[in-house]
Amino acid sequence: MARKRSGAWSAGITGAALGIAAGTALGAYVLAPEGGIEWGGAQAAEERDAAIVERDSANTRADAANSVVEDLAAQVVDGSLSDVPALLVTTPDADSGAVDAMEQLLRDAGSPEISRMGLTEKFRSAEGADELKDVVTTALPAGTELDVERRDPGFQAGQALSPVLLVGDGATERANAADRRLLLGSLRDAGFIEYEDGTLRPTAAIVLVTGSGKGEGEDPTVGSRILADFAEALSPDGTVVVAGGPEADRDGGVIEVLENSGTAGAVRTQAAIGDPAGRVGVVRAIVEGKGGEASAEEAPTEEAPTEEAPAEEAPAAE
Repeated sequence: MARKRSGAWSAGITGAALGIAAGTALGAYVLAPEGGIEWGGAQAAEERDAAIVERDSANTRADAANSVVEDLAAQVVDGSLSDVPALLVTTPDADSGAVDAMEQLLRDAGSPEISRMGLTEKFRSAEGADELKDVVTTALPAGTELDVERRDPGFQAGQALSPVLLVGDGATERANAADRRLLLGSLRDAGFIEYEDGTLRPTAAIVLVTGSGKGEGEDPTVGSRILADFAEALSPDGTVVVAGGPEADRDGGVIEVLENSGTAGAVRTQAAIGDPAGRVGVVRAIVEGKGGEASAEEAPTEEAPTEEAPAEEAPAAE
């Protein structure tokens, strides 16, 4: 039986070994950024060759460190998310292998229930922005108010979905089943989100998994900004973690946008979701976001709304 730790993140030699390995693995991204090394014509050949050798050495060390982290990861996170149900929100450019691995580590951490919801390309597109705002305002849960100063589509979507997807203090339900069905069903019918019927219940933590976070079209960074606004509004109390690849932290990626925003630090981020060390970092971010507690009260166990139980006010179904 897995040993449940109470209030502890890691202990003894396991924690120390993880710290060393994770530092080595994540440090390699500084020495060996994805995409290789580019040089101007005037760069000396010997400096280029030396940098390539250092990059290859860093990659070797990172591979070795990740092997250590992978072996220790389940032991380190064991019980740290006991009774904390989680939701994985994915974007079209999220790596499916990284998503599956993240789900497994959340289970290793003790999360009793993990569900998934996908954001479509339309959700983070400039073309869908006005329609997204229209859907959100039309199906807004009772008692939810949108910030009149922030009319960005991603921000409004996050404000509307926050009471639908996340529990409140004491694991209390913040939106009733009919309101959840209406908003989620409306967004799915309009092509903004994807999920399986009967799988979405109010949860205690959300991990938004992406690649770079950028969208398509003439200005791909529009997608990053929509995602950043969405994550910021979805949870102002630290229960949302944005996890992407290294590309999310440069060239207009969603993590770079978040870190350069006026509310930098409001959303926890991790730019190495494809590696064991990065995924452990996501679990740690959730724990820290909950004040360091190893567990939270259970979320409501009410059955998730399905199409067989439509809202009285509208036929839209979750």
